[in-house]
Amino acid sequence: MRLSDALRIASKSLSERRLRAALTIMGIAIGPLALVMMTSVVQGYSSYVIGQIELIGQRLIVVTPGSGFKLTQDDLDFFRKIDGVERAEPFYSTRGFAKVGGKEKEIFIYALPLDMLFQVVGGLEVKEGEIPPSGEIVKALVGYNIAFSETDERQLSLGDVITVTVYNAESGGKVTTKRFSVMVAGILEKYGGAFLLSPDETLFLNLEAGRKLLGLKDWSGILIIARNTSVVSYITNTIRDSYGDNVNVISFLGIAKIISSITGAMDFITFSTSLSAFAVAVAGVAATMITSVIERTREIGVMKAIGFTDGQVLLLILLESIIMGLIGGSMGIALGALGAHVLASRGFVVKSVTATLVIKASPKIDAFLIGRTVALTLAISVIGGIFPAYRAAKIPPATALRYE
Repeated sequence: MRLSDALRIASKSLSERRLRAALTIMGIAIGPLALVMMTSVVQGYSSYVIGQIELIGQRLIVVTPGSGFKLTQDDLDFFRKIDGVERAEPFYSTRGFAKVGGKEKEIFIYALPLDMLFQVVGGLEVKEGEIPPSGEIVKALVGYNIAFSETDERQLSLGDVITVTVYNAESGGKVTTKRFSVMVAGILEKYGGAFLLSPDETLFLNLEAGRKLLGLKDWSGILIIARNTSVVSYITNTIRDSYGDNVNVISFLGIAKIISSITGAMDFITFSTSLSAFAVAVAGVAATMITSVIERTREIGVMKAIGFTDGQVLLLILLESIIMGLIGGSMGIALGALGAHVLASRGFVVKSVTATLVIKASPKIDAFLIGRTVALTLAISVIGGIFPAYRAAKIPPATALRYE
């Protein structure tokens, strides 16, 4: 018996029991649907976040002061002397409101050595103008979304003056208002956001502007760039051991490793959860095939009487379950991919006291995920069909022919 003949016979048998086969296929499809949808969304968001961290730079370490602690020049000098540190510079950061296009727009404001900005944020480019010289405090680089509206209509040009209002909280709960104006020296290319930083909504100034224009007395933190990723852990551990809880140390390489670990755990949970759906499918396939074998006992007897071997009968029954598995798997993968895109389109909202960040990432549907899903589907088809197929193969022809 040729394989093509066996496939034709198995397909004909399923077509004679359409409703039962359709219900079994639907049960099989649930497992691949859940596995593809959940896994692709988790991996998609994980890849996005890790990619953004890599853009910022896995060599970057950010040190910010803890409650009641101030970073000084002595601290900066200490960081610069740590073995493996390529560069360390202070920065100021705050939020403010800029009057753009006749409207008040909330923006981020960073004051730091501007040449370091392009070391810290990979892929950041100047669209128009130039980077203000290091001694210039009244000229600024502005993010794309400050210079252009949501519909890409220009709101600012080179040489325009922006009026910015900053509210600073001081000790004792007092809030002071600082208003200043800066000139647009350069406009950045659209970046699309980054993890913990959004260049498109940010006004970048030279370091000295933090004190003279923003009215900030103390540094918001210190940026450290390691020579290579292999010394990042050493640098962060040295700082933590020396300062304890007086400072907060953020290592972007460390964040990437943590996210990878969390993703691995979530993948395992998703896979384990999906297996329960596959287990139900095994029971469904087995029930369908056992019923089919019982109903076809006389037919199987005739087949064996005219020369079909036990192996050929076993193959025919198994092919029926495999065909249902392939159809159900294909349906589940297609619906899972569709569901993943619908789920991912809603975005993942991260809220803090001062800001709300919406992360949108495409689901990651790759060959490995599809291959694993197809393999599992075929496995449940074989497992569910093997006992009924074995039982059919062992039916004695004489007994089968007498069966009513």
